[in-house]
Amino acid sequence: MTDVAVRLVGFGSPEGDDTPSQVLSKAAKRGASVRLATDSHDSELDHIDQGAIDWREYLEGTHWLVISASTSLAGDSARSAWGASMTFAELEGSKTVMIVDSPEDSERLTEVWGNTIERIRQIHVLFVTRGALSEISQLEGVTEQDLLQEIRQRGLVPHVCGFVEPNMVQVEHSLGSFKISTDASISEMSWLAGFICELPYSGVGPEGINSAAEAAGIAD
Repeated sequence: MTDVAVRLVGFGSPEGDDTPSQVLSKAAKRGASVRLATDSHDSELDHIDQGAIDWREYLEGTHWLVISASTSLAGDSARSAWGASMTFAELEGSKTVMIVDSPEDSERLTEVWGNTIERIRQIHVLFVTRGALSEISQLEGVTEQDLLQEIRQRGLVPHVCGFVEPNMVQVEHSLGSFKISTDASISEMSWLAGFICELPYSGVGPEGINSAAEAAGIAD
């Protein structure tokens, strides 16, 4: 990776126990500059004051905004801030990474997926976790093997990816599709962190995307 640090901003639980926080932690170990966005009171998600989040200050000069679909269920304030984060990311030139994860209440998966679909055109990298992949494939009536490609084609998301088998990640992009093996020690969030840290500097075209995916799957 280049000597210029990739900059990431995450929005999620201030306790650091959710998927955006995991990605930030893994990215920091790779040398990225990371910040977790919150309001001026460091409020919990369900009491966050959207108007007190300075999104422009957080996102200026940032490569990636990292958020999760399940954050949209944390309350009206959290959902408003979740949506605003993507809008400001577009304005500031940051690209959104959406992690589609399974909510604690599995009965609300349809709501999580619906919230994601509403924002699909604002997403640059969509990562579907293993648990969510199985559940969404049933919702959409598409096999797990075809779901990622279906999402990319229907949503026109530049990059759609996820682990389709243990230690096997599938990446769908506008120029093609591939699967690549990862080291057994690489978790889903570790791979995603590596992928978005490598992607800005891995080169253009399919070769660059493949190179970033390969590098992300190699253990330190």
